[in-house]
Amino acid sequence: MRFIRRHILYAPFLLLCFCVLGQDLFVRNGGDQLHVTAPRLHFLTGKPLQRIQNGNAVAYDFQLSVLGESKTAILRRNFERFVFSYDLWEERFSVTRMRSSQASVAHLTATAAEAWSLDNMTFSSTGLPADQPVWIRLEVRAQEGKDQGTIPGEEGISIASLIEIFGRASKTRQPQYWKLEAGPLKLSSLRAAIGRGAD
Repeated sequence: MRFIRRHILYAPFLLLCFCVLGQDLFVRNGGDQLHVTAPRLHFLTGKPLQRIQNGNAVAYDFQLSVLGESKTAILRRNFERFVFSYDLWEERFSVTRMRSSQASVAHLTATAAEAWSLDNMTFSSTGLPADQPVWIRLEVRAQEGKDQGTIPGEEGISIASLIEIFGRASKTRQPQYWKLEAGPLKLSSLRAAIGRGAD
């Protein structure tokens, strides 16, 4: 009987793990900040990686969105641009965050550089519907060589231009574009499950 009671108690948590952690995009809510991780997402590949390892700085645009249950209404989204470069001698990557408060890190492996970018994509969950099903969508797009002229100083970045970039990438299914989703999930359940896990 104790065994059954224990499993009933943890059933909501197990269901949440199935909905969120059973996918490629992992979601957690720490305080009022929404965090995502994607251990199986590797965007430092192909032609962008070749350009980086040939000594070029390559920019990646990230979009993190919270969508309604039908995935048609965008409730909130966050944009960021990260510029990756490579040290040929150390065979390690450097990453610089360009849009919000600038930050940079160096001497990272490819996997660590990808993870650092996602760690810096958090945004506030305050004001989002806590008890309504939502979807979390992560999109990543590597800039092509012809786009690289906008990197210095990032004068060319605007919300409108980033919205256009991701709209175009989604429609044409570019090989340098990645999209992951998690949901449907309720942020209130996510917070509750994290609280139980910390006890």
